[in-house]
Amino acid sequence: MSAPVQQSPQSAPSTSQTEAVSDQVTNSHWSQRWSQWRPVVIALAIMLIPVLVTLWTRPVTSKTPLAIDNPEKLGTMAVAELLRHEGISVSKADSVSKAVEASRNGATIAVVNADRLSLAERKALAQAGGDVVIVGVRGGSDTLKGLTDMTSKGTASPGSTILEPQCGDADAQAARSLAGSHASVSLQGDDDDAVGCFPVGEDRYAYATDTLPSGAALRVLADPGPATNAHLAQEGHAALAVRALGHHDRLLWLDGQRLESPSIWNSSSTPTWLPVLIFQLVVIAGTLAVVQGRRFGSLLSEELPVVVRSTETTFARGHLYRRGSDRPRAAEALRSGTALRLGVALGLAPGTLRRDVIAAVAQASGVDPVMVDSLLYGPPPTNDKALATLAVQLDQLESEVHSA
Repeated sequence: MSAPVQQSPQSAPSTSQTEAVSDQVTNSHWSQRWSQWRPVVIALAIMLIPVLVTLWTRPVTSKTPLAIDNPEKLGTMAVAELLRHEGISVSKADSVSKAVEASRNGATIAVVNADRLSLAERKALAQAGGDVVIVGVRGGSDTLKGLTDMTSKGTASPGSTILEPQCGDADAQAARSLAGSHASVSLQGDDDDAVGCFPVGEDRYAYATDTLPSGAALRVLADPGPATNAHLAQEGHAALAVRALGHHDRLLWLDGQRLESPSIWNSSSTPTWLPVLIFQLVVIAGTLAVVQGRRFGSLLSEELPVVVRSTETTFARGHLYRRGSDRPRAAEALRSGTALRLGVALGLAPGTLRRDVIAAVAQASGVDPVMVDSLLYGPPPTNDKALATLAVQLDQLESEVHSA
């Protein structure tokens, strides 16, 4: 008959029990993490609402006269679409600086309400290097000053009058005719480079060309009417507008009456994503302030003295450790508390050496001394699961000593 197998002393706490408690603590930790990050998730979701509303409600057209996104009678969307059909990139320039930069890269700059530009701005366009097309001049104004010696005049012809080119310009010859003109330019005092077409009177022309100081071409359509949606289909208006504006593969439309004031938001040196980022940060900050902000109210009186149970203090301290991820301090508190209680239970004097404490606890509990040393004086845990495991093992070690 074989001798009964002697059960060896317990060298470590139960693995299944340890894992169960560890999983419970870990799940609680992730639940708390979700509670902390939930306001941020809500803020991000709310942040998307104005962005989507802006994208859905942003108008794709305008009612601005002579604007390339205006489909109404006074707009120029039709000629812009014709140019795009010819493979030309057409876009708006919201500042003179952007127009000048594009002109230096070979783009054509179409200018409406050129009289609203300053003399310095017109000179900058004249010297940038790209072609300039003036769409509409005002009689008696300085619309062309800084660009050419030609002058704008108020002489006009009725719409029933068919104007013929009477010049050698290829664009004018392709158009063949215009249905009158409500404005004109004069070549008087200009050099030999200027060419006037579609005369409406003596030294008065509905269309003219000249050479800019940069060597590029200047084209002036005195009356903007032929380029508008309402009159583009009349006579040779479409041919003249498309040819005058389409000499290069890129066209920028500059409205001198609707320029943005220079600021950090429209500066060419400002990244396009910066205003959007600042807006999103403001929305997130406001949402977090509403969700997590402290609610102010009247002070509540509390009867004194206040008795707080020790368990509440322990739980509160544990929550603080968990929130701050201060696992080393939490482990130190667990180990020092266990060592203190074990020392009292085993009758060890304060200040007992570490090796003596380990030997006494190992003898009383039957746990291997190496395991006792690891539990009471080992390195701090590296994650929450390891901390939970340590707490369970210390509790079981203490139970073994008391039950011995």
